Amino acid sequence: MRKITCISSFILKIVALVTMAIDHVGLLLQTLYPTNYNILELARVFRGIGRLALPLFVFMIVEGVIHTKNIKRYLLRLGIMAALISVFFMVLEYSSFREYAHGLLRAGNIFLDLTLIAISIYLLKQPTLWKKFIILLPIGYSILCFIVKGIEVSQMIDINWFPAFLTMQYDWFSLLLGVGFYFSYTLADAYIKIGEPQNHLDKEMWIQNGNYRLLVNIISVFMLAFVSFLFYLTTVFWKAGVYWDAKIQLYAIISGALILLYNGKRGYNAKWFQYGSYLFYPLHLIIIVVVFIIINGGL
Repeated sequence: MRKITCISSFILKIVALVTMAIDHVGLLLQTLYPTNYNILELARVFRGIGRLALPLFVFMIVEGVIHTKNIKRYLLRLGIMAALISVFFMVLEYSSFREYAHGLLRAGNIFLDLTLIAISIYLLKQPTLWKKFIILLPIGYSILCFIVKGIEVSQMIDINWFPAFLTMQYDWFSLLLGVGFYFSYTLADAYIKIGEPQNHLDKEMWIQNGNYRLLVNIISVFMLAFVSFLFYLTTVFWKAGVYWDAKIQLYAIISGALILLYNGKRGYNAKWFQYGSYLFYPLHLIIIVVVFIIINGGL
């Protein structure tokens, strides 16, 4: 089974970063050229490719929370990035480049998603029940973000009391996906415990022969498919209107093929790459916006 699980977190992260950048190019094309059919078709392709990014980011965040040696430092790092990106978005919101960045701003802050996912997993790992129930706060916030965005799109208005730089990018979809990935470990352990009397293999033996990692991956893929389908149903049947193209979002399931191949190892993990991965988000947004400004003769 070790031959099947052959992709490290380094590869997953590279794929996530590249597909995210492609998605943002598609979003800007969609925003700036809403009446050009050919460009909109290209934008749709780019956005479809971009659906692979979020599940991979969420999957790696969950892995990070589970395996980190210093959870407080991990959460602090994510929280600082979420705050800095919010400030960055706030500056763009009131800058002369707002026209070009508007679509990116309205999409929300992905680091806010990742931070709330990490906090939620941290809370679920706590031994006391009351601490686990605090997860209702990030859940409530994710639902609020979803409702606000839906109302803004359906009513064609901006809700000023809930500015874009304070919103999540994928709302309850990303949060529920993170929780699902986390419980993949719980379900894998339950499966092994139930089958232990028949196959005479305990968890340690599953880990040694590589089957445990594969089992967790398989359950994670099912979680991805379930949450994606649930999100699809919600966006289709919500009468107030939705802000996502529900069919395109289903392409997120394709990332399950990569998750299935994950071997549980970091792979290349130099310091420059660790911090560069965080900086990639604001830097690639700046580059994309500047390129589009130049193309449109704004500079």
